[in-house]
Amino acid sequence: MQTSGKITVAELRRLLFELKALHPETRCRFRIMGELWQQQYYHIALLTEKGIALSNDQRKLVVIPDLARVMQFELEDTFQQYQRHFHYSVEEDKAS
Repeated sequence: MQTSGKITVAELRRLLFELKALHPETRCRFRIMGELWQQQYYHIALLTEKGIALSNDQRKLVVIPDLARVMQFELEDTFQQYQRHFHYSVEEDKAS
């Protein structure tokens, strides 16, 4: 289980690609810099190298153009080492 509660933007991007490919029914929600938590969980509709498009059950579309703006995220179900309903903090990628 992922217990540190911290993940880099690159790790988040990799997680979202794997989630969409391997477990697409699992929904997630995010807290964006300067905003409150999203009220609902969303399915991953589309992923790009930088951002994500999400949709809910009413087909409302939410676009996050840059994952670096994500402060925290939460999964509705457990996936790999990530626990359900646990708030993970997203940190900037470390410079190589």
